[in-house]
Amino acid sequence: MMADGIMKKYPEDEIIHILLRLPLKFILRVKCVSETFYTLIQSSSFINLHFNRTTISTYNNILLKGSFKEDIQRYKAIFSFISSDCNDNLKFVYPVLDVPYAINTTSVDNDLLIDSRHGLIALMDSVTTILYNVSTRNYILLPPNPFHIQKGFYQSIDSGGFDFDSIANDFKVLIISEVFKEDDFGYIEDGKTKVEVYELGIDIWRELDQVNQQLPTLSWLNSSVSYKGVYHWIVFFEGEDKILCFDMTTEFFRNMQIPDRRNFLNGTLHSLLLLNESLKLVMLPL
Repeated sequence: MMADGIMKKYPEDEIIHILLRLPLKFILRVKCVSETFYTLIQSSSFINLHFNRTTISTYNNILLKGSFKEDIQRYKAIFSFISSDCNDNLKFVYPVLDVPYAINTTSVDNDLLIDSRHGLIALMDSVTTILYNVSTRNYILLPPNPFHIQKGFYQSIDSGGFDFDSIANDFKVLIISEVFKEDDFGYIEDGKTKVEVYELGIDIWRELDQVNQQLPTLSWLNSSVSYKGVYHWIVFFEGEDKILCFDMTTEFFRNMQIPDRRNFLNGTLHSLLLLNESLKLVMLPL
């Protein structure tokens, strides 16, 4: 075939260099040209090179997530990608995406939508986690974790996170929950925090045997964002606001102090975001 002739005529490094400059939709087309190109593009070395190139490049697509009511106790999530040009004119890049697994008994307004900056997006709620590939528009529903709760105990999923572990070369999903039981009068007793990690490449859930520090109370409403392999939450802990961090590689938690707010007499509202490849803390005076 002509494609195989090209591979024999030119060094593989030159072919890879050319492919990396192409938009992903064209790379996916080239993959179908021949078995040789398919093997090259599917190789872990090419995927890593493409990931690294994608990470340092920028994209201006906006992902909109909405929901509509299908039934009395059934909501459906839909996704739309919007792109802007140099004149800030907006247009839909893809048609509205219908994700079958994105169904809940309540509105999905409080779902977590996490961009890993490596081409995958996680949509998380207290029941399901869906990983979505921005370029191929494929998605998978993560399997439920296999860990069972003892009889008489209850589990409350408090929050989650998602990012890329550059050392393990794998995506990880983090689930933080509280396991508790009720006393004889129906009151909730002090619970125990559980931290569970899912590794996409080996398709396995793990429970962290030891958490290296006491964790604050989290909820799906905490402002949070992933950045360079670390997931961040704004939390209230030990009498003050802090930023809780979880490193996807070491799987350790740590705290970051929030800047001095004494100039704001009535306090502030906080939010985390990414801007110009940096982690930003937005502080709004009350």
